[in-house]
Amino acid sequence: MALRKTLQFSTLALSLSLVAGCGSSSSTSVSSGNSKAYNGPGSKWDVELFSNSNFSIERRNSPTDPVTTEIEGSYARYDSGFLGLTVESATGVDAPSPGDEAWAIEVPGYALLLKPLDGDQLIPMVSAGTCPNGDFDANWVIVKQRVGADAEDSDQDYFGAFSYDRGTATATLPQKRALSTGFPTVTGDTSLGGNSCSDGLMLVGDAPDIAAMYLTNKGGAIVQTNINDEDDAQFILALAENEISSIDALDGDYAGMLFDESNPDGNKIAPVAISCDTGVCTGTLVTDIETGTTSVDTVTITLNGTLNFPNDGFVTGTIADSSDSGNLACMADIDANNQDKTIVSCVGQSPGDNAQMFNVVFVSL
Repeated sequence: MALRKTLQFSTLALSLSLVAGCGSSSSTSVSSGNSKAYNGPGSKWDVELFSNSNFSIERRNSPTDPVTTEIEGSYARYDSGFLGLTVESATGVDAPSPGDEAWAIEVPGYALLLKPLDGDQLIPMVSAGTCPNGDFDANWVIVKQRVGADAEDSDQDYFGAFSYDRGTATATLPQKRALSTGFPTVTGDTSLGGNSCSDGLMLVGDAPDIAAMYLTNKGGAIVQTNINDEDDAQFILALAENEISSIDALDGDYAGMLFDESNPDGNKIAPVAISCDTGVCTGTLVTDIETGTTSVDTVTITLNGTLNFPNDGFVTGTIADSSDSGNLACMADIDANNQDKTIVSCVGQSPGDNAQMFNVVFVSL
């Protein structure tokens, strides 16, 4: 049976999860400096974390639509690596109530993942407001699959290489791989299209099949393949391509979050504490983000594939719970954005049902 989420939030109208990070002391404010802004798909989300420990969130139905929901509040950092967020005011569609609480983890100025007001979909986000200042290569994994996609299908791509050419303002996926046995190459169109980039956003394609690309000058990117059809859309999370020197380079303790498509609705996402040692990572569900208290529910990630395959920054392996397992591919960015943090983002087959997708994203403490 697949890992089941045991953590429930009784007052959550809003739940956040950002891609990485930790704090050095319990319930302290952010260090001095400018605010950090992020944006990403799932409609369109904009999140800003201020240096005075306040936050603001805006949601739009699409990148070109007006704001439908506005949320403001405050946050605190915990030694567990998570942030606790408290809503103080909110207006608009499906707005939460004052006092509602959420949780998050962050790598300042780099990237984040967002769990929206309702549903179980992870929303990837990157640093907002800047376009790439040069060509770059990155790795990518799927964090939202099309409805009906099969993680056992050798013709369904789930991870690979991403490339951006600033001169032509075009993006491609020069390598696409499946999660089936052997992680085979998936053939087909590799172009994501091109257009001018403005404030980090590039819209490509012709209506109704318009894709949104959220680009940065940090080496990361987010792609939503179809902004007008939620069922057909894929979300692609790309992180800077950097070689992994050895499997021991991933050793350490992490805070993160997992997504298991095979779990019941409302129970697909959970915070998780992960510890890695020589390619074996044990993940345990977190029941209290402030104290870091964990449950007895665990998964085991075994990274035993060829290092830096299919290209630099990747390693393959398996994800397993107490009785079942599935194939897994992980991309790692060590010292991401020069923040002395390691980000690992994995996509795999759910142990409980290999046809369903499993994601886990975790960042070093």
